[in-house]
Amino acid sequence: MRPTTLAWILSPLSVAAMFVALHVSRQAEARGEGVVWDDEAFAFVRRLVADTYVDEVDERQSREAYNAALDGYVHSLPDDYNDFIPPEEYRKWLDDTAGHYAGVGVKIKVLEGKGILIQGVFPGGPASRAGVRIGEIVTHVNGIALGTTDLTREENVRVLKGPAGSSVTVTLETPAPADAPKGTLATVRSVAITRGDIRPPSVFAHRIGKDKSVGYVRIEEFVEATVPDFDQALDALVAAGVRAVVVDLRGNGGGVLPATVHIADRFVRDGDIVRMMGRTRGSRRTEVARDAGTIPDAIGLVVLVDGRTASASEVFSGCIQDHRRGVILGTRTYGKFLVQNITEIPGRGAAVKLTTARYMTPNGRSYARDPKKPDEPAGLLPDVVVEMSEADRVRLTMAFENQEEAVWGAPPLHPEVPADWVDPQLQKALDLIAGNLLLQEIRGGAAPGTDRNG
Repeated sequence: MRPTTLAWILSPLSVAAMFVALHVSRQAEARGEGVVWDDEAFAFVRRLVADTYVDEVDERQSREAYNAALDGYVHSLPDDYNDFIPPEEYRKWLDDTAGHYAGVGVKIKVLEGKGILIQGVFPGGPASRAGVRIGEIVTHVNGIALGTTDLTREENVRVLKGPAGSSVTVTLETPAPADAPKGTLATVRSVAITRGDIRPPSVFAHRIGKDKSVGYVRIEEFVEATVPDFDQALDALVAAGVRAVVVDLRGNGGGVLPATVHIADRFVRDGDIVRMMGRTRGSRRTEVARDAGTIPDAIGLVVLVDGRTASASEVFSGCIQDHRRGVILGTRTYGKFLVQNITEIPGRGAAVKLTTARYMTPNGRSYARDPKKPDEPAGLLPDVVVEMSEADRVRLTMAFENQEEAVWGAPPLHPEVPADWVDPQLQKALDLIAGNLLLQEIRGGAAPGTDRNG
């Protein structure tokens, strides 16, 4: 389901979410709501800029100033997660949140003054079927030269995207091979591509361990498409007879709430998944687990977390920890226990991200980061704390990047990191599973949230 005018978002790093009403006037003040917005003052400043600023302000500059004013209004609120999202960014957000988009299916790099370098081609996608190859350069799109186009602007880079079923014609330049005789010219060809639906995965799954009896599932982010991708991966692992599942949420900054709730529900048979508390009736709700679709309790679970595990990922981790369904392993999570609401501004194609609720784990725990006290501990404390050296953290990031590049048929960005490399935290998870120590770690220690691990 694509986001509509309203969406629940749990993400500390996303550029999305909207304000229920941007036009707040003196009528609101008269009702005693405490919201200040002076339309006359705003109009006076706008007119003053238009009439007396040293240089004439063109339409683009004026729009950027207007967007900045709205962004400043919501950005001044106490937490750091409120944004005004202009139309060009909002369109991208809709694609990102859905987890799929309409386009030709290529991974690109902008070459200023030249065009767009093809760095990856989505297998089976429109570009792949049209014969587009990695290393080629798109120099023209529908006859428009990209070398003279400002490719720093997002709308100009999006020219390859468009409605599914629509056609786009690209001119491709293929550089001469490295071993070609000196003076060999690049070849140029024109290709018509029919756009289609592109669904890059947000879930990466395979079997690990000496006997391949452990399922490993990394969730890059929680988007709408995560639900079917995760279900397919988990069901395949269960059917293969895995004895335990490792869900890797390291570096996962959050995403949409429904996806998180659904995935937690696959492991928890009953009880609360997450509680949300806000000022309005719609922002006060509790998501509850259901027995249908829950995998067997005998299948063990380890959840890997770190300091970049945030928001929606903390909802999942907190739920698993409170229900004692699995072991949370790694380092303390980020500490974002706030929910954003995305509201589209009618007729403007823009939106606002606004914090509308706080959330708590099933047992009522909340470890939100205080922006005024950045050095105070925040986030969930794992059941088993396993630190990572800086070198291993860098290597893990490289391994994740290699995994994502492989989806596009591209060679590894970091060939020095083997595909079968096991990092220390994942190795500890495998050790717990191999030694049948999961229940001991869950039930033998202190209650969730107790700083027994330092």
